[in-house]
Amino acid sequence: MKKRVKILVSALAACALVVCIGGCASNVKTTGGDTQQATSTDTVSFTDSAGRQVDIPKDVERVAGSGPIAQQILLTFAPEKMVGLSNSLSDDQAKYLGQQYADLPVYGQMYGASLNKEALASANPQLIIDIGEQKKGNVDDLNQLQDELGVPVIYIASDLESMSSTYQMLGQVLGNTDRANQISDYYTQKYSMIKDGMSKIPDDQRIKLLYCLGDSGTNVIGKGSYHAEVLEMIGDNVAVIDGVSSKGTGNQVSLEQINNWNPQMIIFGPDSVYGSVKTTDGWNTLSAVQNDNYYEVPDDPYNWMGMPPSINSYMGMQWLARLCYPSTFTYDMYQTTAEYYKLFYQYDLTQADYDQLTANCQVKNLANAA
Repeated sequence: MKKRVKILVSALAACALVVCIGGCASNVKTTGGDTQQATSTDTVSFTDSAGRQVDIPKDVERVAGSGPIAQQILLTFAPEKMVGLSNSLSDDQAKYLGQQYADLPVYGQMYGASLNKEALASANPQLIIDIGEQKKGNVDDLNQLQDELGVPVIYIASDLESMSSTYQMLGQVLGNTDRANQISDYYTQKYSMIKDGMSKIPDDQRIKLLYCLGDSGTNVIGKGSYHAEVLEMIGDNVAVIDGVSSKGTGNQVSLEQINNWNPQMIIFGPDSVYGSVKTTDGWNTLSAVQNDNYYEVPDDPYNWMGMPPSINSYMGMQWLARLCYPSTFTYDMYQTTAEYYKLFYQYDLTQADYDQLTANCQVKNLANAA
C-alpha cells in the first residue's frame, strides 16, 4: 500500500514539475486578494489565512476539500470541480445537493485520522483546500500533506462573521468572482440584518438557551465553543462549563445540571430525545418543556445549527432569531428558507419540502417565545 502511495505521489510531483517548467512569462501573484507579479504563466502565488505563500495553479479545475466544512462550502460554490468527498452524502443530502456529487469517491478527512492519502492522490486534485477554524499546529499539518502528496494545500479561515471574505478568497482561487460576490452580498445583508435586530434587544431580555445533543440529550454546546456562535449571537447560552469541548458533540453533563440551568428554550439536535421529553422524568420538570418552548433543529442537507458550523449557520441564525423574537424578526420563514436553498444548493424548495424540514421546529407557544 505504502509503495503504491509513493508511486502515485511521485507521478503527481513529476507532473507538477513539468507544468512549472512549461511556464515562462510573467503572471499575477495573489496575496490574500491583492495582485503582484509572479514568474510563471501556469501558477500564481497565494497567501492563505495561515500566512503561508503557496504556488497554486492559475486555473483550477480539480479541487479537493480537507474535511466536512471545506466539502460543505465547495458543494455550494464549485461542486463541478470537486474530485471527491471527505464524508459520504446520505440520500437525504443528495436530494438537495445532487446525486452526481454523492457518487464521488470518498477519501476521508485531514483531521480525525480518517484520511486515505492513496485515495486522495488517486483522485488527482490540482489543489487541496482546508476551510474552517484555525487549529493548533495547522501550518505544520498543511505543509506535511502538501509535501507528501506533491499537491498545493491552502487554508482559508471561516466563522460566522467572516464567511463573506471566505467566499471572496475562494472566488479568487477558483476563478469565479461573480459567484463569490453573489454569496458575499447575501452574507453581508443577512448578517447585518440579524445584528441590527439583536442590537435592539437588551442583554437582560435575551432568551436563555440550551442546545442539547446525543442519544440522551445530555450533551450540550458550551458557552464560548466554536460551535456556539449562533446560540450566542441570538441568545444567552446558559451552558457555562469548565473545559469547553471543541468538538461538535459538545460536553456531556447530567440531567440535574440541565435542571439547574433551567433554560427558557431548548434546541435539540437531530436524533436526540426531542420526541420523548414531555413524558420523561427529569426532562418534563424543565420550564422550557412544560411551556412547549423546545424544538428540534432542521437537519437537511446540513444541521442548521452546525455539525459542521459553516454556511448552514446562516440558515440557523435566521431561523433561531425568528423563533426567539418573532415581534422583532417578522420575515416569512418559508420564503427565507427557499431563498437560501436556491442560492446555495440550486434547489427549488417547495412548501411540502419546507413543512417536512421544519415539522419539529415550528413555534408551539408564541407567548413564551416572544
